[in-house]
Amino acid sequence: MLKMQSTPNYLWNMDDVLGQGATASVYKARSKRSGELVAVKVFNNASYLRPQEVQMREFEVLRKLNHKNIVKLFAVEETTQGNSKQKVLVMEYCSRGSLLSVLEDPENSFGLSESEFLIVLHCVGKSQSYWLGCLWRERGINGCLMQLVGTWDLHSTVYKNGHTGSDQRSI
Repeated sequence: MLKMQSTPNYLWNMDDVLGQGATASVYKARSKRSGELVAVKVFNNASYLRPQEVQMREFEVLRKLNHKNIVKLFAVEETTQGNSKQKVLVMEYCSRGSLLSVLEDPENSFGLSESEFLIVLHCVGKSQSYWLGCLWRERGINGCLMQLVGTWDLHSTVYKNGHTGSDQRSI
């Protein structure tokens, strides 16, 4: 049996887990209107133990971020099933997964090629300098997500920071 969840505009299967954290799980989802793939971050019960101010700060910080190396926030919605509503962040879907999953691939057992490593360094540096003063609680390669951009013959990978931890100062 499929375990489907939805918001007014998005639909996902609970088995399509992209990642899990202490306060939320992230799923691959689709727009009900366009069919576009997105990632949805669904907050669990532990997240509601955090002060309301902390929860709202995460949403507000994400709304303000606008950089090609940071995962985009499209919307904040609530689930439509059941009596208990859960907050859902609708975010950009990065189809190539995390940098950690690439590094764990046997073909990369000795690391990335020099050219790919320089791309990672450039993208991470760009996202970090954009934040300029924001203190992020989590950093690491598991939150570095990848998106392939360009045409079939001429393409490159763009690395995006996907951590949305809420223990940071406002921008």
